[in-house]
Amino acid sequence: MLFLDALATRVLVCDGATGSLLYDKGVFVNQSFEALNLTRSDLVRDIHRAYVDAGADVIETNTFGANAPKLGGFGLDTRLDDINAAGVRLAREAVGSAGLVAGAMGPLGVGVGDNGPLSPARAGVLFSEQAAVLIDGGVDLVMLETFDRLHELEVATHAVGRLAKVPVIAQMSTGQDGCSRDGVPPEQFAERLAGAGASMVGVNCGGGPAATLEALERMATRSTVPLSAQPNAGGPRAVDGRRLMLSSPDYLASYARRFVAEGAGLVGGCCGTTPAHIACIKQAVSGQQAPRAVACRSAGDAL
Repeated sequence: MLFLDALATRVLVCDGATGSLLYDKGVFVNQSFEALNLTRSDLVRDIHRAYVDAGADVIETNTFGANAPKLGGFGLDTRLDDINAAGVRLAREAVGSAGLVAGAMGPLGVGVGDNGPLSPARAGVLFSEQAAVLIDGGVDLVMLETFDRLHELEVATHAVGRLAKVPVIAQMSTGQDGCSRDGVPPEQFAERLAGAGASMVGVNCGGGPAATLEALERMATRSTVPLSAQPNAGGPRAVDGRRLMLSSPDYLASYARRFVAEGAGLVGGCCGTTPAHIACIKQAVSGQQAPRAVACRSAGDAL
């Protein structure tokens, strides 16, 4: 597959935030950002192209919240197919024939199992429903991201993996301690997500670059698949008694090199990151290989 083949030859750079850039461009937070695929397609395409111009190898579709429960909150659940298909089309138009498109999928926004309103079986159907549209639209991989509860991410990984058509990346959002919201440490969720069928496991959003690095270091001790890292730009930190915003592109790029040293084959950004951040990350990791990705790919070929 194109994504796994590319991963075996070099570190890949993913894009950065979409939602925060849309907000910066005047889109109100009380509307569906994913519906902009239909109503403001030029705006969405321009953001994708800005990341392509910055050097991103992988562009995520603007479909993070384009599942039935979240779209239903805006009265848009009947447009699920249209919104997801348009999301793939816009990303593909931006990357052209040379780039890779990841179908972005996030949590359902309602409880799954453990006395939540959705059973795991029903949640799996909803995840499969969105993934099928993304895959039929032509994505190269599916990116499950910003899940803070392991059980829901396992359900999603199983559901998408059963479609058995493209690689699946499963990314947890962690706290400053590196654990998921339900208290699962990174060593354990890395192992369980790989066991659920993920082609790559990682961390995104969460507590910023430093917390992401710590989680990645711990994941590397147990993961049998390549790793990914897409942190937030980072918040204020105390330095010599001062509160400083250490979220510059160079700051994030310095961590990207450390992510790769821990075995990350895909690096990028989440909330607060911009094309400038991605351009610096691209420069920092250009020409590098992720030994874990090569080893895992070779092992897979031998099976």
